Amino acid sequence: MSAYIVRDDEDGRYYGFDYRQVVTEGFRTIRIGERVRFHVSTESPGLAEFIIRLNQPGPAEYYR
Repeated sequence: MSAYIVRDDEDGRYYGFDYRQVVTEGFRTIRIGERVRFHVSTESPGLAEFIIRLNQPGPAEYYR
């Protein structure tokens, strides 16, 4: 089961993933509407892996 869903802009398909697939320093979180880059899993074609956030906010954004 996936906690998050991401849509591929090129083919319009949806892929699931969980926080463990987010590649970042610190908190592995994704916000709704945030742009990401990802790889589709070869072992599980409906899942995304290696999620990379394109516009990462600074740490101060999380501690308001």
